[in-house]
Amino acid sequence: MELIPEWAPNIHPMLVHFPIALLISAVVTNLISFFVPEKWWDETKNSILYIAGALSAIAVYYSGKAAADSIFLPTEAQGILSEHADFAFWTIWFFVLYAALRIAFHWFKLMDKQSFKIVAFITVLPGLFLLFETAEHGGEMVFGYGAGTGQLLQQESIEAMSPGELTAPSDFTPKASGGWTWTITNTAVSDLLGNFNWIEGSVNELNPTVARNDETSLLKLEAPSESNFFVTNDTFKNVQIDYYLSLSGFQGEVMLVHHVQDQKNYDFVSLNSEGEIAQGRMSNGERTIFEEGSFNPDGSLFIRVVGDGTHFRGYVNKEMVVHGHGDAPDAGAVGIKLDGAGTLFLSKIELTNLN
Repeated sequence: MELIPEWAPNIHPMLVHFPIALLISAVVTNLISFFVPEKWWDETKNSILYIAGALSAIAVYYSGKAAADSIFLPTEAQGILSEHADFAFWTIWFFVLYAALRIAFHWFKLMDKQSFKIVAFITVLPGLFLLFETAEHGGEMVFGYGAGTGQLLQQESIEAMSPGELTAPSDFTPKASGGWTWTITNTAVSDLLGNFNWIEGSVNELNPTVARNDETSLLKLEAPSESNFFVTNDTFKNVQIDYYLSLSGFQGEVMLVHHVQDQKNYDFVSLNSEGEIAQGRMSNGERTIFEEGSFNPDGSLFIRVVGDGTHFRGYVNKEMVVHGHGDAPDAGAVGIKLDGAGTLFLSKIELTNLN
């Protein structure tokens, strides 16, 4: 018998109710204890509930991090996930510190004083707000955007996914939200020249042409051995960028960059021809890696890159493979940096403003 049923995406939904129930019960019984005799219920019992709630919240927090890495989120849920994770982090710290504070109160016998009992109760009330916000954002992800639901159907659809099946011919099309969709058509070369600028190398070095693969148009970039780095003319703050590409004919490293300030300052998800993926930040020309992983570099790939505040996520074919954290960057451009030689094919790039 498996611990997690086949229909469940992960263990997080099965655990998340325990800290909520324990912490709310602790607050309710804490309030009731002011109006009943201590022989029925005392502050020691309240503290035990707070400690149990804090410890269970730690376990659920880490199960939530694992859950976020195991499911493919719809675009609309990316920002909600970041907010849910932030509120969960502060909720954990609040109740861990609060539980430690209550232990100190007991150690120094301060809980024998009615004034300290009142102070201890008032102090916990902001934690209820944090707990509510964490639960609300989690519920919004599941019930509002279906995150983590319908996993069996989603697994079946991933196997059949390919860029050609997911795209339809169109031009470089702005979105009402401020993002854009660029599906490769016969105008791809002029779209490239009109919407991107070069930080390193030049468009001539890439020799861009439009090729065909069955019913799909592809932008063919023939990279020389020198570095080639191009980014959008516009800048963006919190973004999700979807790349539909193939690097089977490329030897070297492809960096999908975002929040680009200049040649030496940007965030990235890098993929190489050996199947290695890394997520990190280039700061004043020095590379810092947030997380590394591996992927299958063969065939058509769907790569999703998310930079949302302090949260950075990278997906390959709907599977999260890197998930890092760092300081929130300033708004910047997005684009591609090629370090290597060979042919890179693009069928679509889509940028979405998350908020």
